[in-house]
Amino acid sequence: MISVQSITKEFFPQPDTLFLLKSFLFTKKETHPFQALTSVSFEIKKGEVVGIIGRNGAGKSTLLQLICGTIKPTKGTITVDGKIGALLELGAGFHPEFTGIENIYLSGATMGLKKKQLDLALNNIVDFADIHEFVEKPVKTYSSGMMMRLAFSIATCVGPEVLVIDEVLSVGDQQFAHKCLNRILELKDKGTTILFCSHSTYQIEALCDRAIWLDQGQIKRIGKTKEVTMAYNEMQITENPYTNHPHPIVNKEKGSVPRVHLRKIEFFKNEEFVTKEAVFKSRVDDFRIKAFFNPALRKPTLALSIRKPNGEIIASAGSLNDKALPFSLNEEEHCFEIVFKKIPLLMGNYSMDLSLFCEHGLQTLDSVTRIFHLKVIQDDLEQGIAHLHHKWETLPKS
Repeated sequence: MISVQSITKEFFPQPDTLFLLKSFLFTKKETHPFQALTSVSFEIKKGEVVGIIGRNGAGKSTLLQLICGTIKPTKGTITVDGKIGALLELGAGFHPEFTGIENIYLSGATMGLKKKQLDLALNNIVDFADIHEFVEKPVKTYSSGMMMRLAFSIATCVGPEVLVIDEVLSVGDQQFAHKCLNRILELKDKGTTILFCSHSTYQIEALCDRAIWLDQGQIKRIGKTKEVTMAYNEMQITENPYTNHPHPIVNKEKGSVPRVHLRKIEFFKNEEFVTKEAVFKSRVDDFRIKAFFNPALRKPTLALSIRKPNGEIIASAGSLNDKALPFSLNEEEHCFEIVFKKIPLLMGNYSMDLSLFCEHGLQTLDSVTRIFHLKVIQDDLEQGIAHLHHKWETLPKS
């Protein structure tokens, strides 16, 4: 569906007034192009969902723009077999003076769609974007969230054969982000080829068949999603120690749209309530966590991770993976509860993060980092991070 062969992209610095003045007054210095991508090659089959990861400046957005045809490569060739729906820079392709409807037809034309196709899809596009009262107004009056909703609706309502999504899904409210993820999953089920660029390796793992890791304009690694994201996360841990500060739980329902959020989190050691930290004895003490949330809009899922001081995740649990459901305390409050019996961690200091996700485990609704600190002690000399259940055989088996 997509063939990228030996792509190189160079950008030359654009001279501004100060640059021209210096060139006139002083000896002109030779300017060198910036190489955003170097000899990048890969192929994507029809119906594949491929994630693109990498640090800021790695060349991810440049690659997506090249595939969409908004910029041309300096060297190499790109072939795309199919109609592309793209969500790149927020508002890209919109004329600020044109109304929402005018921009629907303008954007549709750039996607290669005919007017009859857009006439038939117009109501669906406006309904999905939920901009009825603004559709006749210039898009320069739109908020960033409204522009994203309109762009996403145009890109996905006419059945693209290839969907390219950059980080723009981080803009907007929970309710619309949930609609977007459902639409992406629908397109995936229909066999749409999807390129998904995100800083969230969790989303990449949940959504994508393969992943491409870009680093300094080159492919660092390409292959099965979990293998690539694991290598990428290991690099991040090595280069960026875990320095996040605790994220407080606050009431986030001040806006007009109700949000799903964590109300409070309680921790227990052997059924006794503990606050922000506690000392646990390895393979002896039980650890219980209760996470309370408001049930606005839909039922979410909960995930937790336990980290070493450098940020490396050494254990995790998720209600989606374990097919666990919350229970209802009353109409306004639900609760997830999880118990670690005789906690198997070995001696060390650990911290815990919790995240509330949508039912698909893709959209983050709320999260708290380093909400609890565990100090684990032990009497024996066992080494490592966690105890693996085992037994010694007294006699060799025949």
